Amino acid sequence: MMAEKPVKFVIFLSLILSLVAFWDHQFTSYLKEFVVLIHEICHATAALFSGGVVKGITLHGNEGGETIAVPASFRGSFILVVSAGYIGSSIVGAFLLRLGFQGRHARQTMILFGLFLISVSVLYSKLGDLAYFTGIFWGVGILVLGMLGETTSILSLVFLGTSISLYSLYDLSDFAERLAETDAGILAFWMAGLGPEDLQNEEIPTVVLILGYLIATLWSLLSIGIIFMSLRTSLSHEEAHHSPDPVEQFERFPGELSPEAKLWLEKRGVDPESGIVLPPNFFLDPPSKDNQG
Repeated sequence: MMAEKPVKFVIFLSLILSLVAFWDHQFTSYLKEFVVLIHEICHATAALFSGGVVKGITLHGNEGGETIAVPASFRGSFILVVSAGYIGSSIVGAFLLRLGFQGRHARQTMILFGLFLISVSVLYSKLGDLAYFTGIFWGVGILVLGMLGETTSILSLVFLGTSISLYSLYDLSDFAERLAETDAGILAFWMAGLGPEDLQNEEIPTVVLILGYLIATLWSLLSIGIIFMSLRTSLSHEEAHHSPDPVEQFERFPGELSPEAKLWLEKRGVDPESGIVLPPNFFLDPPSKDNQG
């Protein structure tokens, strides 16, 4: 487990402030491209799991990307695939953040995550493209960090989870600035029965605007809710996985113990004099019947 709630909160807040302070720095631009790649991978994963086909993943270098996929034939598959970008990124960020704060299976998660990024980049991005180099670079880096040890993996998971979650929320601002170019706009055009050629029109139909903002609002609420619930559980005090054994809580009583009390403790593997829990069968001589209470 990581540290308690105050330390967790300080770590999380420090990462948030650092990312915001260096939001326009060149390093952060690499981080943004990585999160955009996660966004596109979520589209691709949804397409594959729904029975569709993924033809390619590309990044445009301007914090934009594109996933070329053929969804499955059932109608809901398109909605699932298009929705998976924003919602999926929030889920990934929240999941990594929670695992990092819990400190469980951190190394295994980092190694599997790194291998997953490398595999997706090789399979679905073109050699030499930005998506390919971004996936390979971050995949190898995450893989190496996972091999450095548990502590490094825990801190890396917290950093990655915070970064993906923060950018996922920042990415929601696209809905207000350029709705028609976002996934919400694409889904709104599709639900209105319009084709790809209608996306090129300068004037957006009113029905598309209404549907687009409704979809954007729903996605925003879901994304914020996912990240909020993850933070709430991650930053809270950890509960014990089992009720403590009363014997383990035993402290030396300040006074003389009766023979009956000593016998009760000995039967439960506790040294009556020191209060130390002893291994099984430490008291080899069974108590006599005369001493039993």
